[in-house]
Parts: sequence; C-alpha cells; structure tokens
Amino acid sequence: MLTDVRIENYRGFQRFELQGLTKVNLIVGKNNCGKSALLEGIELLASGGDPRILVRVASRRGEVVPNSRDESVSHSMSHFFHGHEIEPGSYFALRCENGMAPVKVWVDPVEGDEGQPALFEDLGLGHPGYLLQIEGQHSTSKAESSKSGPSKSVPPLMVSADGVLLIDRRFPPWRYFGDTRPPGPPLVFIEPDSLGTESLGGMWNKVLQDKREGEIRKAMQILEPKLEDIVFQTGEPGYWRPSGRSYGARSGILASFTGDKRRVPLGSLGDGMRRMLALSVSLTNAQGGYLLHDEIDTGFHYSIMAKMWELVVRTAIVSGTQVFATTHSADCVRGLGVLCHQFPELRDAVSAHKIDQSLDRSIPFTGAEVLNAVEQNIEIR
Repeated sequence: MLTDVRIENYRGFQRFELQGLTKVNLIVGKNNCGKSALLEGIELLASGGDPRILVRVASRRGEVVPNSRDESVSHSMSHFFHGHEIEPGSYFALRCENGMAPVKVWVDPVEGDEGQPALFEDLGLGHPGYLLQIEGQHSTSKAESSKSGPSKSVPPLMVSADGVLLIDRRFPPWRYFGDTRPPGPPLVFIEPDSLGTESLGGMWNKVLQDKREGEIRKAMQILEPKLEDIVFQTGEPGYWRPSGRSYGARSGILASFTGDKRRVPLGSLGDGMRRMLALSVSLTNAQGGYLLHDEIDTGFHYSIMAKMWELVVRTAIVSGTQVFATTHSADCVRGLGVLCHQFPELRDAVSAHKIDQSLDRSIPFTGAEVLNAVEQNIEIR
C-alpha cells in the first residue's frame, strides 16, 4: 500500500507530496487544482512506468495531434512535463517510501540522423527531436531496446521537437510498448463519464470467472433493492446499427427486478445505476491492487453517498485494494463523514487530502478529523 507519493515537475506541480495515505483516500480541492493529475501520476507510478499509461492518459485528456496524412492521431507527451514544454533536460519523477520502484521520465536530444528522420517525415509524423526515456520497475537501457524481437521492458520512445509521440503504425505495438502488460498489481482507472459497455463487459468476465456476481448484485441493490440480476448481451450476428456498423460483443446490459418477468436495458434506469455497476465491478477487478476513481460522486444522489462509501471502504478492506478518489462536492465529503459516524471501526481506513497548487504538500485529514469537520460544518475542500 502506498503511504505517501512525491512528484516533481509533473504537469501543474513543480514539487508536491501526498502524505498520510490510507486504504481509501479522497482527494479534494477546487477545479483545476491538480486532483486528476495526481490520480494519473499514481497510476503511472503503480504501473512501474508502463508507457501505455502515458498514451492512455493523453487520449483521455484529448492531448492529441491529427496526422496530416491520414485520419489517425498522435499523442502529445509535452503536457506531462511542468510548463507543458519539452526542452533538453526536461524530466518528471514520481516516487514513494514503501519500497515501490520510483518512476522517472526524461528526454535526450536526438543526435544526427538517429531515429531515421526522413522515414518519419515521409510518414507525416514530423522530425524526431528527442528520445523519451522511462526509468521504472520495467525499464531497459537504450542498448537493450535495440535488440530485435518483442520486449517486455520499456524501450525509449521517439518524440518530435514539440513532444509529439512518433510511432510507425506499420509495425505492431509491442515494438514500442512491449508484448504484454508489465507484471504488477491490478490497476483500474474510472473516468467521470464512467466506463463504456465494452470495458465493463471485459471486467464482467473476470467477475464471472471468480464467481463474484453476487457481490455486484448486492452493491447494485443499494440503489434498487428489487434488483434480481444483471446480464450482458453478446449481440447477434447480422444485427446492424443504422450507420451500417455491427453491434459487437457485449452490446448491452440488461437488469431484471422482483415481480417483473422482463429484463430492461440498464441505461433506461438512470445514470446512477450504471455508475454503481461501474464502481462495484471495478472494485472487484482491482482486488489486491489500486482503484483510481475521478469524481467518484458523479451520478449519485446525496442521500446514498454514505452507502456508496460503505461499499467502497468495506470492499477495499476485504479485497486488499487501495482506493484513490477525487471530488469537489460537499455532499461527497459529508457522506464520508456520515460513514465515519455510523461505523467508527472504519475511520482508520479512510482519509481526505486537500490539494492546493500554492502548497508543496497536501493537507491530510484522518477519518476522525473528517467526521469532526462535517459535524462542525468546517469546509475542508
């Protein structure tokens, strides 16, 4: 379990430290103070420096550049660095004190014809400017990365002078990112707009393999006590959308209820049900690892916040999962305080952390302090 996280030159933070971490951590603060950036930094640190995390984060944030030759996009790496620019000597670092290997990302200028500049220009990818180096649990040296065949480590990546990732799409992805996900604990990231049906369906398969669908049903019953089951549709061959594209596997999610023989689409029941499904399935898939949930309160009515937190905290304790969540909602903080009031035995497992970019470290609140703040109507966001 992470007990603290220190970052340097990462996005909006020149230096910052997150202290006093517990099993379940709620990160609070104003808009644009860096809450989501902290989640992304923890995701990269916990992955051991997996470069696919950088690509995934850039995609989530829309930090992409359209390719001039086709309809594809290239991902910009410059925004990960403090100041949104890359220059010789640029780097950012993520580390902790619990034995996990630190992650450092930096750039080395490309020398001479290194990186075959004419090839990249012919492909409309731009002129190579830097090698993006990643040092972490799964890093490899430049010499090792030049060997032929797939690599399970992290080779240097080529970027343009303005930090755009240069990837020749004629080659398989393992040439750049390795052939498999680096070994390590499970890592699940939930965005504010929740998980898509396909992503949920993939994680649902894990739920079925572990025979834990009963736990999911119990979690969903927090919102709808009459819920009987949840099923994922596989789709039917030859069934087409009006656009002409087929509904693929896991094309829909259906729910059934006590006293009703029909199953109805989950989407017709409101966003709260889908959010609870995403949360409960993600907790199950993150067992023994990390769940990172941006804006955890989205889609939930204030009246069930305490129940939502009870689900998260109890599941995290039993499954050995560390949870990091963000919010700027007073109702979400209040719900955590209500949980600490109702279940004193859970207080030590939770904490809140106030973020402000004018400070070089977070302001931590224990579960007992969160309860006191809520009871005294003290603002901690």
